[in-house]
Amino acid sequence: MMFKLAAVICGAAMGVAFALNAALAADPAAAPTQVTPPVQVASIPKVDPHADKILGETCQLLGSADAFSFHAELLFDQVLPSAVKVQYAGEVDFALQRPDELAIDYHSDLGGKQLWYQNDTLTIFDQSHRMYASLTVPDSIDAMLEKVAEMHNLTLPLSNLAYSDPCLRLRKQIIFGGYIGVNDVNGVECDHLAFSSSKIDLQLWLDRSKKRVPRKIVINYRTEPGSPEYIAVLSDWKFPKQIPDSRFSEQLPKDAKRIEFLKIKEPQP
Repeated sequence: MMFKLAAVICGAAMGVAFALNAALAADPAAAPTQVTPPVQVASIPKVDPHADKILGETCQLLGSADAFSFHAELLFDQVLPSAVKVQYAGEVDFALQRPDELAIDYHSDLGGKQLWYQNDTLTIFDQSHRMYASLTVPDSIDAMLEKVAEMHNLTLPLSNLAYSDPCLRLRKQIIFGGYIGVNDVNGVECDHLAFSSSKIDLQLWLDRSKKRVPRKIVINYRTEPGSPEYIAVLSDWKFPKQIPDSRFSEQLPKDAKRIEFLKIKEPQP
């Protein structure tokens, strides 16, 4: 399953009520009645300022870090052709070092993949099929993610956390957002936020300590058949000064077979 966490760009539907003034039918012969001016929708913030501030602190932390790593336990739905929705589990070990190193080790009930990005080379190894593909890419994480998404329709697991400004794409798509409260994730007190876009609902649980790392992410693909969900519980966050380069070097078995990345055909004008 391809996790579209460029996914992480939207939120859980917030019930936002706008106060509208009812227009009452008046007797033309009656004396003029003072009418309260209608509420201007533009004056109502689409995102609660407190929620936006907390979100910004998390994005600032991740975007300014020279290096970080974490572990994530995953649950995700898949809707079968029979319309039955089933749930699978997985896990990810994620490591990043700016400006041009990324490593993702992903395993799930449906198989596993390993990814190494270093300098200007991206390599993905499919463990189940013992096949890998390498691609020359830009030597910055942001530009690399943009290129593989555009040219190969490839979105990497939890890749939104790797951008230099993780909030940029999220804020462009948010319709509503709000602060839910303080809730627990595996014994850690977190600020619980919820956001909504036109297609996807997003909930975030952000650590209340000085390092506001994400502790839990829930994405609901509301407009897709069956409204499948993606849940990630993140732990073991580390922010070292430097991660050894060997972590980002490809480690392929001798019997691995090379294949080519498929390019997405450009639409005809």
